[in-house]
Amino acid sequence: MIGKVNGLVKAAASVSLVAGAIMATAGPAAAAGPNASDGAAATGVISIDPVAQATTGNSPVTAATVDVAGLLTTGVITDRANRTTASSDIADVAATLVTGTALNATAVTSSCAFDADTGAVTGTSSITGGNVTVAGVPLLTLAANAGPNTTVDVPGVATITLNRQTTDPTDGTLTVDAIYVNLLSGTQTLTIGTSTCNAARVAPVPVLPGMALPIGLGALGVFGLGGLGFVMTRRRRTATAAA
Repeated sequence: MIGKVNGLVKAAASVSLVAGAIMATAGPAAAAGPNASDGAAATGVISIDPVAQATTGNSPVTAATVDVAGLLTTGVITDRANRTTASSDIADVAATLVTGTALNATAVTSSCAFDADTGAVTGTSSITGGNVTVAGVPLLTLAANAGPNTTVDVPGVATITLNRQTTDPTDGTLTVDAIYVNLLSGTQTLTIGTSTCNAARVAPVPVLPGMALPIGLGALGVFGLGGLGFVMTRRRRTATAAA
């Protein structure tokens, strides 16, 4: 009889360990860091490293101005990033496309966010007072809230992509560029207002202290009650046989 009860206790202990392990590894999806943002960057004949780059744990980051002769000037840049969002805000943008042709905007913003409920990463951008001018005369207006990957051609000069959104095929990371300029000469690119957010990854959430123990004790109680019932039944049968 003692052997049977000991076996029940051991089984209950095993259930407790398994329950504790399940509780320790179960948890909701969480965003994978670090997210990041920067105000401007360029490659080609003129190169600009990401300006005022913010990352998770290093945010916000600001720059009073950018002044790159022959390519870009801006006002204040403010970049932010945390575990679930990133954003970039740039004031007073003036970019030289070619001599006499410029891209201008009063304000440029981009942002992205990870939704913990849906596991989706989304992004958006906006442009205030955006236009392209030739010799100071407006040639075309840039949409304030363009849809993702809206392209604008400046004949013979450049292709401009507004609200450029690209997704990494390996991990789902989303990058939003408020303005992306590709000069048709192929010698220069310019990015203004970049926000990058990582996709959701399943991450274990530590079990709350003491949570596994009640589960284990509950399981032990169930087995204990079962063992007690077995003992009482066996005694009744023995008593009946003796009578």
